[in-house]
Amino acid sequence: RYIEANPLSPKSLREAQEAVGRATFVDGGVIGPPPAGGPSPTHLMLSGAAAAQAAELWAGTAVTPMVVGDLPGAASAAKSSYALYNKGKAALAVLAFQLADKHGVTEALTAQQVRGDAGSLQDPSLPDQLRRVAWRWGPEFDELAETLDDAGLESDAARALRLVWTKLT
Repeated sequence: RYIEANPLSPKSLREAQEAVGRATFVDGGVIGPPPAGGPSPTHLMLSGAAAAQAAELWAGTAVTPMVVGDLPGAASAAKSSYALYNKGKAALAVLAFQLADKHGVTEALTAQQVRGDAGSLQDPSLPDQLRRVAWRWGPEFDELAETLDDAGLESDAARALRLVWTKLT
């Protein structure tokens, strides 16, 4: 068996399947922090003919497997959908802090964190914190853009957000 646990575009997913030949292929995608038993669970999205069997491997662990489809691609789509939202809003927060910093108004921006929709604006050190993951989040947005293209959806936003991560590294 082979589990590909990176969120791949349909094209990259097909290439991964071809690379493992006749091995049983399971598509996967991890959502959440490293499994530490904290309040935020680590979900492992799984899809493919052997997804239920693969899910059994994580029974009783700090990882919560979720079978999301019978065909490879569903798990990548679930992870990609969440990554686009979650990491996209983080990229927008980074841009907001960079703009506020350039104009000397960071304090005015962080004051807005009391609003229900401004959770990412609490900490002006967010760009520095995210610099350590930007190197791997950037390429994820290339895959997200390809996934959006494959679905016939607008991908320019994902490509633009990729540039935020590139410039942060």
